[in-house]
Amino acid sequence: MSSGIVVRPEAFEKAVMKALAEYGDKTMEMLESATKSNARQTASALKGQAPSGEYSAGWSHKAQKGGAYKLSETVYNRKYQLTHLLEKPHSIGGGGHYPKKADYTGTIARIEEEYTNKYMEEVLSKL
Repeated sequence: MSSGIVVRPEAFEKAVMKALAEYGDKTMEMLESATKSNARQTASALKGQAPSGEYSAGWSHKAQKGGAYKLSETVYNRKYQLTHLLEKPHSIGGGGHYPKKADYTGTIARIEEEYTNKYMEEVLSKL
């Protein structure tokens, strides 16, 4: 004999709908928590790799408004113009590139990929 929930046939539909709703609620809570945590970790990693103090302090994250679910977070830098220059150096008059040291080139994309993969692993392991 198995131990489980006993449901009368006429109440089966309601029992299934209730179980699915509970699973959906728990899943949404987990996804919201994982999304916010990952955005915080990504911003922190970018702060640690940033070349200057003022630029480093500009990394942050925010929840996106709208939609039925709060699953969207954006990681951004308040000095977005510098972000673009550091990620994709530009030629300057008289030869050379700005910034001269391209040590930071590709860092944002690398960290984005790393933390996207971590997020996917975390979500899949918890489902």
